[in-house]
Amino acid sequence: MNPISPLSWIILRAAATAAGIANALAGGGTFIIFPALVFAGVDPIMANATSSVITLPGGIASALVYRRPVTGKLFWTLVLISVAGGVAGSQLLLHTSSERFAKIVPYLMIGASLVFTLSNQLRGFASAHTSGRVHTELLYAGTLAISIYGGYFGAGMGVLMIVLFLIAAHIGVQESAGLRMWCATGVNTLAVAAFVVKGIVVWRLAIPMLICTLIGGYWGAHAVQRLTPETARRAVLVFAWIMSLWLLVRSWE
Repeated sequence: MNPISPLSWIILRAAATAAGIANALAGGGTFIIFPALVFAGVDPIMANATSSVITLPGGIASALVYRRPVTGKLFWTLVLISVAGGVAGSQLLLHTSSERFAKIVPYLMIGASLVFTLSNQLRGFASAHTSGRVHTELLYAGTLAISIYGGYFGAGMGVLMIVLFLIAAHIGVQESAGLRMWCATGVNTLAVAAFVVKGIVVWRLAIPMLICTLIGGYWGAHAVQRLTPETARRAVLVFAWIMSLWLLVRSWE
């Protein structure tokens, strides 16, 4: 990888700090970190792996806050399915060439940005269409499919999981959000382990950006009274769409 310029270092640290603030308020930090890494000249696959490392500690912390959102067999089955899907997705990424991934990633970003844009509507629709019973086949198959996507790329995975749990498992919004954190953490932990073993994490960027993300998360937690989650969400959306379109144009060059 080429040396990182001083300007790129400033952009990366600012992006990581902003991502930490966004995650503390409304989520969507990956939409900031991943494009910033690509913009700085990091190979898209390595940028994806490095982004996963940077966001993992925050996900683990959030999962621990939620404790066990549901109990018994359902909880462990969904977490194990998520882990398996994360492994499969990460292996799929590792067997994708950088050239092919660079062509695919703009469309993944656009799709994830669209899901994030419609997240409130999707949650509302899912809440209004719970049937009162668990659709086991849909729940398990959907969790596996989303987890494979999460191990491969991951942006927008959380929204998809919440919608799935609301519709297929008849779990409340808060419980779905908590279960999503546990499942997503399972996906990301195994995916990160695979990326570390493969040696595609850019540690000289990941460590300082991780520190900035934690600082941003601390600031974000204290900014709740001044900056509403919806305002933060809109800011992330604007950035996500701009970067998605930039990646799309870049892939045509």
